[in-house]
Amino acid sequence: MENKNNLCDYDYIRVPQGTGRSPAEPVTWDETYAPYGVSVSHKGLHIAEVGLQIRVIVADDHPVVLAGVQAVLERSPDTDIKVVGEARNGEELIELLKRCPCDVIITDFTMPGGRYGDGLQLISKLSSLYPNVPVILQTMVNNVGLLRDAVKGGALGLADKRSPMTELVQAVRTVAAKKAFISASLRERFEESELVKPTESGVELSPKELEVFRLYVGGLTVTKIAEKLNRSVKTVSTQKRQAMQKLGLEHDREMVIYAREHGFLE
Repeated sequence: MENKNNLCDYDYIRVPQGTGRSPAEPVTWDETYAPYGVSVSHKGLHIAEVGLQIRVIVADDHPVVLAGVQAVLERSPDTDIKVVGEARNGEELIELLKRCPCDVIITDFTMPGGRYGDGLQLISKLSSLYPNVPVILQTMVNNVGLLRDAVKGGALGLADKRSPMTELVQAVRTVAAKKAFISASLRERFEESELVKPTESGVELSPKELEVFRLYVGGLTVTKIAEKLNRSVKTVSTQKRQAMQKLGLEHDREMVIYAREHGFLE
């Protein structure tokens, strides 16, 4: 379906190219992720030229979010940001990037459909195809393990959807300047989590916790799992809760995301 918000599909004025761009330099991480055990290097980021607008492409499956992001970015004081394209899933995003140059990508973590997937798979794909374009992950996910994997996979910015939308302005300008960005709320999650300084052994679930975890993310309710394993509902609930705590998960939705990204689901 044609998206009339994609400026690259029409005869709009675009950011001129090749007018004094400074040589690309490796990203300076400024200790943003260093305390959290992340060691990643993005080299040669594409950045909007001094004095010109930073071109942004936004991907999210919710029209309200797309409209909100565009409004916030383009109506900020000293406007230097322009949303040049929108996509509703990973496939639309990749196809749009083929024809629409941009300086920053903002993408949701979970989006339906598309042969390029979403989440960590999409971030890895973007990093592979467009290594010089910084990616901001804007998400409700607050599981530190997943967020660390997103950074390792190529995300330069982590923006919490629960934070004020105006925070995105700072995020865009920060990653366009070759620096990592992380929302204050997500930074707190990193600092609070046991995964801040991961060990070689990683997080391990007991056999019973793992069994319950697999069955639950596979679609069974706690009651059905109790019947299947011949355990009490209270015991299964406890094992599910313990598994979530060990993995740093707070909501059932995060369990499914974690399971999919870490091979628990076929």
